[in-house]
Amino acid sequence: MASYAIAPVHSELKMTLYNKEVYAGPDINGVAIINRQPMGTTWVFSWPVTDGPGPSAKIVGHLQGTGVRVANTPNNVWHYSLGLVFRDKRFHGSTLQISGTSQVNGEWSIVGGTGELTMAKGTVKRTEISYTGNTRISELKIHAFYTPMNHTAKA
Repeated sequence: MASYAIAPVHSELKMTLYNKEVYAGPDINGVAIINRQPMGTTWVFSWPVTDGPGPSAKIVGHLQGTGVRVANTPNNVWHYSLGLVFRDKRFHGSTLQISGTSQVNGEWSIVGGTGELTMAKGTVKRTEISYTGNTRISELKIHAFYTPMNHTAKA
């Protein structure tokens, strides 16, 4: 019997994107569905993700999911369960599944992906770059490895 070798094919993804959280007003993009003190408050949201921090930046996807406040001392800490759903040309329809506990400035885990980003693993470093009125803009530094699947191959 002939032997063969299978070498895993991994691709690396490094990108910097930005998300916009609006907490009140006509552009609100998240709502509290459970409001408990001091912990347990739960938000559901769909934050636009853009290729730049400014108003003319192009929307490349949305961070959609939930956030639950899990601690309030010494600071508020939230646990997030997120799907980054891409709508740009390069990764259209692909997702990154993101989970983790962080404060405003912190790190989340990439625990999976779909489409072009199948089996993604990595991190998202989130850093607040502005908070004005009811709007927060955060930088998202994404670093992941994934295994692209050949979706045209027949089984």
